[in-house]
Amino acid sequence: MIDRRGALRLGGGAVLAGGVLRAIDQGLIIPRDRPGLAAWDDWNRHRHSGPLALVSAAILAASPHNTQPWRFAIGRYGVDIFEVPERALGAMDPFGRERLLGLGAAVHTMALASTGIDRRAAVSLLPDAANPLHVAMIELGPEGQRTVPHPLLPAIGRRHTDRGPYRGGAVVDRALATLAGAARSDAVRIALFAADSARGRRFGALTIDATAAIAADDAMMAASHAWFRHSRRDQDRLMDGLSVATSGVSPWLAAAAAILPEQSAASEGRYWLDATRDSAVPTASLFGLILVPDLADRRATLLAGAAWQRLHLLATALGLSAQPLNQLPEMIDRQRQLRQPPGYARAVDALLDDPAWRPTFAFRIGHPLSPPGASPRRPVSMVIGQPARLAYDVGRAGAETRAQEAALARRLQKQAR
Repeated sequence: MIDRRGALRLGGGAVLAGGVLRAIDQGLIIPRDRPGLAAWDDWNRHRHSGPLALVSAAILAASPHNTQPWRFAIGRYGVDIFEVPERALGAMDPFGRERLLGLGAAVHTMALASTGIDRRAAVSLLPDAANPLHVAMIELGPEGQRTVPHPLLPAIGRRHTDRGPYRGGAVVDRALATLAGAARSDAVRIALFAADSARGRRFGALTIDATAAIAADDAMMAASHAWFRHSRRDQDRLMDGLSVATSGVSPWLAAAAAILPEQSAASEGRYWLDATRDSAVPTASLFGLILVPDLADRRATLLAGAAWQRLHLLATALGLSAQPLNQLPEMIDRQRQLRQPPGYARAVDALLDDPAWRPTFAFRIGHPLSPPGASPRRPVSMVIGQPARLAYDVGRAGAETRAQEAALARRLQKQAR
């Protein structure tokens, strides 16, 4: 016969065992061979070469809620990148602005990766007016060109969004200057302000308020919740989205959450608000905004996404953590979609030197408490589309052949004289 103490021991063991099983199911205990993490290993171990290496880098770029809204066409002479509207965030991103930011991040990562394959690259944004989903074309020069690998190449495979608490403390001036110079385009500006400055405190208060508004918006939370992967099976099958393992919660809280049933959209909103108010805002060292003159300008939005990718890679190389805090731009879009008074658009003016430049991306930066985990990514084989470049490559090869033949004919004529 089992006494009460023995029953409690057995019950506690059952709870512990159940918690371990649930933690494995939620991806908190991560085996080395997780399919969704193989893409990181592919890049870090240089398993792809030529144009495929560019795609291998691109799929590791930042994207909203890890939606990975891209498809690639590969050819001998380069890579085309296409927007996939079906990988949408609905009411969280009603105009597709954040989706386009993610595509800009991918394009920039591909441009960096081209410096590691000894082929010079030329990037054209929105190259086909008849097909707005064709967001970029990357043309590669002949093979065997001597290129200098970009110093940020090693950071591509180490860049992860850190949603957990940071250590606090100031960012040194040299690092601050490096981050502030990440825009690299006249169409984009970056505004940085210390978290403990007047603007930093205003940014934090507005971000918490915007998070509360999103958490109270059923349509926005349903759209966000659709990209939350509750089980390891879904994480391994879909290789995208967010999960408890990448949410930034402490190991203890993550273990507790793993034992509980799947959270609802409403409970996700409450957790997000608590995490923003109690962790993300108060532990940050820096807040920042990426600004463009026109939020509807697709080219400027792509360049802003490239600026965020570059800034996050620089932060990674400097040993800093970074996380998007896009609640303010999201609520600006949402109020515009619903034709409500632009309260958040007006409130954010207090953060801007020139209100003619509008925030398309918001973020925080700080000193990490622990290394952030990698998010699942679909591998190269899953993001390659139809050979849309085939006709272009054939035409270019034909042009090169004709040029070579003409040059040979001129040499023969010269020798015959």
